[in-house]
Amino acid sequence: MNWSKWIIASLIAGIVYYLLGWLVYGMLLADAMPLAEGMADIVQKKPEEMDMALMIVSCLAWGFLVGYVLVKSGASNWQEGATQGFIIGALMSLSMGTGLVAMYKFQLLSNTWIDMAANGVCTAISAAVAAWFLGRGKQ
Repeated sequence: MNWSKWIIASLIAGIVYYLLGWLVYGMLLADAMPLAEGMADIVQKKPEEMDMALMIVSCLAWGFLVGYVLVKSGASNWQEGATQGFIIGALMSLSMGTGLVAMYKFQLLSNTWIDMAANGVCTAISAAVAAWFLGRGKQ
């Protein structure tokens, strides 16, 4: 495995994912995914209490997972990256969302479907950019 390509592609994917997360989750879907009745005050931090450093770590970790899959699969163009990214993002979100709904009262199944679509799209775009980077110069 080409470690430098993996690291750079992963950083690209993580940064793009962070920016898309801010746009999609922070702006477009801010009011579309409420928690179950009475749970917001219990489990959700106020915006000023959010730990931005941990959010960056989260997005970079996601980028490294996506980058690893792209490098190992040999993705070399944005279409391959987008396809693989959508599948990874949507399935991971479905798995986590349904698991949370099954075990906890604060999550709603309707949020899982929204998150599945949003995470699929955000991961698809970030993976497309990373795969484009990986495929540069290949014929």
